[in-house]
Amino acid sequence: MSELVVSSTQVSPNNLASRRFLRPALAALSVGAAYYIGAKIGFALTFQPHPVSTLWPPNSILFAALILSKPRSWWFLLLAAFPAHILVQFNADIPSTMILCWFVSNCTEALISASLLRYLTHKSELRFDNTHHVSIFILVSLLGPFLSSFLDSAFVMLNHFGDTPYWAVFRMRFFSNVLASLTLVPVIVTWGRGGLPSLRDTFWKGLEVGLLGAGLLIVGMVSFNVRNTGQTRPALLYLPLPLLLWAAIRFGPRGTTAALVIVSVFEIWGAIHGFGPFATQSAEMNALSVQLFLILASLPLMFLAALIKERERAQEVAVQKEQRLELALDSSNQASRALSESQEKLHQSHDQIRKLLGRLIDVQEAERRRISRELHDDLNQKIATLSMNISQLKRNVPMPDGALISELDQLRETASGLTNEVRRLSHQLHPAVLEHLGLVKALESYIASFADEEQIDVRLSAELHDERIPFQTSIGLYRVAVEALRNVARHSGARSAVVSLKRDAEFLELCVSDSGKGFDVERFKQDGGLGLISIEERLRLLQGSCEIFSTPGRGSMLVAKVPLK
Repeated sequence: MSELVVSSTQVSPNNLASRRFLRPALAALSVGAAYYIGAKIGFALTFQPHPVSTLWPPNSILFAALILSKPRSWWFLLLAAFPAHILVQFNADIPSTMILCWFVSNCTEALISASLLRYLTHKSELRFDNTHHVSIFILVSLLGPFLSSFLDSAFVMLNHFGDTPYWAVFRMRFFSNVLASLTLVPVIVTWGRGGLPSLRDTFWKGLEVGLLGAGLLIVGMVSFNVRNTGQTRPALLYLPLPLLLWAAIRFGPRGTTAALVIVSVFEIWGAIHGFGPFATQSAEMNALSVQLFLILASLPLMFLAALIKERERAQEVAVQKEQRLELALDSSNQASRALSESQEKLHQSHDQIRKLLGRLIDVQEAERRRISRELHDDLNQKIATLSMNISQLKRNVPMPDGALISELDQLRETASGLTNEVRRLSHQLHPAVLEHLGLVKALESYIASFADEEQIDVRLSAELHDERIPFQTSIGLYRVAVEALRNVARHSGARSAVVSLKRDAEFLELCVSDSGKGFDVERFKQDGGLGLISIEERLRLLQGSCEIFSTPGRGSMLVAKVPLK
């Protein structure tokens, strides 16, 4: 099915060839017809007996055609205008040599202007909504006619066509071509590229266009119907100004150029026939006056239209940036909400882990308590029974058998040592003295055995007297003290240590200090083992805190605080 669709959309070679021929043919026909009509309009806009048209469109039509086409087709478009030039000039009873010379000068002006424009805009598309391009276009519209008018006036002099002086012909040709370039080229280029207004335009926009067109026609008719009485009427000069400003502000370059053409045609036509403010002097001065007025009026209007469009584009860019910023802020807010949710979930996970760790510690203590009881109540009793049986057996053995008695004594001593070891393990797993006599007695018992085993002088300072402390708090601080003393024995190299236990109104404080070699606290926290983790987690479960102070060579101190409530 896809192959059928592709084959149906392919264009045959014959269609391609016909299109390649049809487009240039239509362009050539359009240029020829526009050139012919423009020349007719130019002849009609001539002050008699003034020899040069006030507004000469053919040169500007060629200029606009070259702007709208690629350089490789310029020669073809210029050649297409030649038959129209011959036809319109022959009908005006102009000598053949002058006809050919004027065609050369017309083409020269178009080529100079188009080439300069292409060079100065760096081969980019001419835009009348850009003030930089408008400035270049105005410069080219002045420079092209200025250069070509030298050649045009020279042709007039060489062909002895009329008796007008060289510089007078130069001036007339220059202002006529400048006015045509500034008024006709923008309207041809803008409407040629933009086409007709879209049917999707709103009703109110169309109504506004109709009102503007009607206003221009009314102003033109008023100017045309005011007969010159020998006095100037400056008010007539300002009648089109509000409408031209309206076109520039509301409709941009396209509306401005179209309105300028309408006003130019009415002003020139009225001046030629003796109407309006430009019909009070000689034909030559009337032509110059209307040309200067229209040229000077068109320049600020084109700049105004371009500035308005640039401002609209800047506002659109600002709106787009604001929208992108809002989207970025929305994305940032979404990311922030997602991060907050992730942090909340992470916090919940941490809480769950801590709860599980607390339960694990509780289960561990319970298991230690169970194993301790079994060691103390079951295994220790069995070992004690074995020791008693060995003693009884020793009494029943005949005394002369010394070897047997010695062996039995060794077995009894082993059983007794095993009993002491089981008692010690039971005490380490779960000190029963802690549960029955309290934290201070449990610490005294452990410190005594620790000092005897490790040969470290440990002093206990307790200010609790006979106060009862909750069992969970007692077992937690007991384990912290045990772990701290083990670290003293393993790492500090100290020969003495101090354990202090005191309380105030809100906290119970345990402090374990030694006179060892000390260490780097920050490095210890980064590389701390399970002992430090166990201490921190036990204190965290009790809502307590832990601080470690140490200086290399000056010993160390651990301070644990637990709230009593």
